[in-house]
Amino acid sequence: MKKDIIKDLWNSMAIDNGTDGYYRPNDSGRQKDLDIIINNPEKAFPIIVYPLIKKYIGDLNGKKICVPSSGDNKAAYGFYLLGAKVTSCDISENQLKNAKVIADKYSWDIEFICQDSMKLEQIKDCEYDLVYTSNGVHVWIDDLHGMYKNINRILKPGGYSIFWDTHPMLRPFDTNSNKIDVIKIIKHYTDINSPADDGLPRYHWRTQDFINAIIESGFNIKHMEEIHPVDEDLDDYLPQEKNPEHENYGIDMKDWRQNPWAALPQCFCLCSQKQ
Repeated sequence: MKKDIIKDLWNSMAIDNGTDGYYRPNDSGRQKDLDIIINNPEKAFPIIVYPLIKKYIGDLNGKKICVPSSGDNKAAYGFYLLGAKVTSCDISENQLKNAKVIADKYSWDIEFICQDSMKLEQIKDCEYDLVYTSNGVHVWIDDLHGMYKNINRILKPGGYSIFWDTHPMLRPFDTNSNKIDVIKIIKHYTDINSPADDGLPRYHWRTQDFINAIIESGFNIKHMEEIHPVDEDLDDYLPQEKNPEHENYGIDMKDWRQNPWAALPQCFCLCSQKQ
């Protein structure tokens, strides 16, 4: 039932009259992002994450990469343009349909498969050099162990899992407040199941939940990175206020001396290797 609700949400946002333009095929913001990735595929990844991909995976040319919960598919496009053989998986048929429209437009040979990231039932064992997920995936996942057990299953021996996502440290705080000098706690760190106002399930996993699920699924953790905001990316986390009448206008949102929120890591990245 939970999976059906989440699937219906993303399918609805990905249709032509959906509520979130970014996930529709003709959105101008998506084309702008595509143009950036086409000109520089490395820009599909955060500035701190891409060097880790290069360090552990090396030359991507010919490498097999699976991107579960592929969403906007920016990572899938970036990997393909860097020479990888890419499989894009998502629970939403409509998102995959939109992504394939774009891939076909540019003659990008990307495989699209509608799959639950916790099961990956149509993916064969020991197929991939890398499984990669980006921000916004784990909040929809109710079974971390199941997800990483199957990620481990589809990786080749010695293959890698790399992800980046919202830092668990941020979850207890009200990060939607416009007042940068007001810190408000709205939940306990251990409250994992935290549905939003829309009633849809959300899972605010702790750092220990990620680490334990990954280790118990047969991985060795190779590297963890806590990502602070920089000008080159993470604009979705601490964007500059562009309205001159706003109280935060003129404040450097990425400078913790001006905006205390910038003192906290906004995201974290984990790189793990299949034993």
